[in-house]
Amino acid sequence: MDYPNLLETAFDEFSAAPAVATVPAVVTVPAAGNDAGDSAGAPRLLIWRQIRWSNRRPFIEVEPFTVAEHVAGESIPTQESNSAQRGVPSGVRIQIPLTPGAYLGLRIPRDSEGELYRYCAGYTTGVSGDAAPKSAPASAPNPGVTSAGIRRIPCPEGTRIQRGQQCPRCTARDEFTALHSAHLYPGTLTESMRAYAMLQHRLYIATFPDGTHKVGTSSLHSTPRRLDEQAVATATYIALAPDGLAIRRAEDAVTALAKIPQVKQVASKYRAWTNPLPGAQLRSAHQEAVARAREALAELARTEPEVPLTALDEPWIPSLAMNRPYAALRAQSPEPLAPCDSGLGDSGTESGAAGFFCTGAAGQFLSAHTGDADAAFLVNTAAWRNVLVEPAQEFTRVRVQGSLF
Repeated sequence: MDYPNLLETAFDEFSAAPAVATVPAVVTVPAAGNDAGDSAGAPRLLIWRQIRWSNRRPFIEVEPFTVAEHVAGESIPTQESNSAQRGVPSGVRIQIPLTPGAYLGLRIPRDSEGELYRYCAGYTTGVSGDAAPKSAPASAPNPGVTSAGIRRIPCPEGTRIQRGQQCPRCTARDEFTALHSAHLYPGTLTESMRAYAMLQHRLYIATFPDGTHKVGTSSLHSTPRRLDEQAVATATYIALAPDGLAIRRAEDAVTALAKIPQVKQVASKYRAWTNPLPGAQLRSAHQEAVARAREALAELARTEPEVPLTALDEPWIPSLAMNRPYAALRAQSPEPLAPCDSGLGDSGTESGAAGFFCTGAAGQFLSAHTGDADAAFLVNTAAWRNVLVEPAQEFTRVRVQGSLF
């Protein structure tokens, strides 16, 4: 039996999207009932970009891959044709609402060397207030704008990459990376990025399901979206600063004095979700980390009183779209969602395919099942980021242990 595939909806939306040159369109597919047709000549390949959170809701963001006979690029094998085809990333991002119960299936092609087709994600630049109107929320699907004052530009060369997210040229073009060290080297910011840095920012402590922590920041317009993207178990906003430079000085102080890191790798987050601590231990670990962070900020206030900070005590609350994965954490005795093979060989196999019914999301992770809602598992979609995929009728092979609840 063939199921309507969420990924198929991207093709009709792409054919209806306006042509763009250097700034990509962002098209949001209607929430339900959009049945993609088989338009003649429509591309049948997509670049999986990410799960994007907007207004507390998860969207699958993909980029159609424009296939043609005589376009510069590398040959792309498909399941439907033995002949080599060539193509380029279209530069148009399609956002598909993650509808609970919807089916998502894909195949992952490889080249003759067995390598994935992975494409540069482009780069970000700052934009003026005129280009990013304050009346539009940062999380809205505003064409090309991923956050207030930030615009994503597609890779001009549509470069294929081996690892990471950017080609060397786009890495060099990216203006956002300088923001992380702008409190140390303020002269590295462009004028538009400095305007973004002058927004109010918050400092948070996030705890993951395995009891580890990170300290992080979110701008006025990326709260709570920033934490929605992080797949945290729990989090608390502990300080507010009038600008991003001051908040990053506070962030560095928490790392140095409280020994709370600023980064947790996605693979480590995934392992945390599939092997969580009991809820009481998680809450205790989080409270202890918050207390240590507050002590660090108190020391910063004594040694650097010029850093303008206001204390906060605001919990981050998971959205309704996260209910299914967070139910495992709320259980009296945690029964985690089972890990599964992404199709890229991360579980000892290289199936080259995945397929499931979606039930919810946490960050870049999807909760899912293949027919038995009690036999649930967790899909790490970050493994597919920037990878070429083909919509297909497949089902993920995963071993799960009976009913979770």
